[in-house]
Amino acid sequence: MKMKPERFTAIFFLAVIMSLMSLVIYSRVQRTEYTREMSAVEFPVSVDWEKRYPFSDSSTHIVTPPPQELSTFDYIKQSLEEYTSKYLEDYYRIVEAERMYEELIGWNVAPIGGYNSIVRADDGSLIALVMSKDVSHDAGAMRDFKAFCRENGTELLYMNLPLNVCKSEDAGINGVFDYINPNADRFLAMLKDYGVKYYDFREILHEDGMNHHASFFRTDHHWKPETGLWAARRLLRIFRDDYGWNVDPEILDPENFNYTVYPEWFLGSRGKKVTLSRTTPDDITLIYPKFDNLIHWEVPAAGLDVSGDFSVIYEMRHIEPKDYYRQNPYAAYKYADQPLSRIHNLMNHGGKRVLFIHASLSNCVVPFVALGIEYTDEIDLRHFTGSVETFIRTERPDIVIVAYNSEVPGTDDRLYDFS
Repeated sequence: MKMKPERFTAIFFLAVIMSLMSLVIYSRVQRTEYTREMSAVEFPVSVDWEKRYPFSDSSTHIVTPPPQELSTFDYIKQSLEEYTSKYLEDYYRIVEAERMYEELIGWNVAPIGGYNSIVRADDGSLIALVMSKDVSHDAGAMRDFKAFCRENGTELLYMNLPLNVCKSEDAGINGVFDYINPNADRFLAMLKDYGVKYYDFREILHEDGMNHHASFFRTDHHWKPETGLWAARRLLRIFRDDYGWNVDPEILDPENFNYTVYPEWFLGSRGKKVTLSRTTPDDITLIYPKFDNLIHWEVPAAGLDVSGDFSVIYEMRHIEPKDYYRQNPYAAYKYADQPLSRIHNLMNHGGKRVLFIHASLSNCVVPFVALGIEYTDEIDLRHFTGSVETFIRTERPDIVIVAYNSEVPGTDDRLYDFS
């Protein structure tokens, strides 16, 4: 007996719907497991930052709204995307095949500002294109923050950190397809008008004769730990030469460290997007002082309150085992992004205290700076939900450093909410 076409179609679509529902249910279970795992990894300890560092009644801080409930359609769509991207074993093989096809046909076109807005430079560096942005709000926030710091007896400086698009060497991209540097130039010009002191590490990088692209991972937006060590040494020079601090920048000379290199170990966030079919992994280095050192390190959200040598800042589970698509070896530096961490150099009694307000590019800078001064605190406003002003009033840092890469101004106003 022949099945009618209408009945066959109905059965077929019913099977498809049941399959989709099975995937949704399975992905919900997997997502729960994934969320539990990530929570345990990133912030295993719940900290009420606002209770520790409460806002004043006059504060007008930006509050992140709670996530909205997804519609049924959006939830199914999101669940399927999460399932295929995180749990389907053949997902990356499929993506690699697609990227390999793009490579064969010479396709190197990217939408500016999109998820896959990545092009490859001649030396293999993966560059994410950024649109022109309005940076005036964030410049105004720095102006107001300067006034607050001055009222509370602390200095404020801004570190403008580079990304891998060079102003001078990438003439075909800079200001043509990508606007990271023009955005940063406008932002720094506004800071100058407002009297906010800044240091442009794009320029300092070239003053020291460093190769711009080679200072960064090819497959990621972060600079290499070796570059982070260089930036920390330059900061100590700034403390000594511009602020008169009794610090020794030479302690951070490269020859004072041992280097453990993990060859072809790291596939950065941009490399994961284009896959191994279009790039090759980076080496990554863990750097250890040769000289005697002893630090006390507090990371409340990670449940850490330890004393030891410099090696305590590394979370080695991000290094081993090697897994290009699911591991992030760069996160080994100071347990990745944390709301707040504090380093007391127990072998330095200079009494100076620095507060860094920064994102991930400085994760391989801050620990090295801490080798040269007594107290180093850091806040990441993507995760810290207390009052920065209260922290400053309580801890009284000598200098507050806002350190962001050139892409940040105009991206997220919460990163300039210093209330």
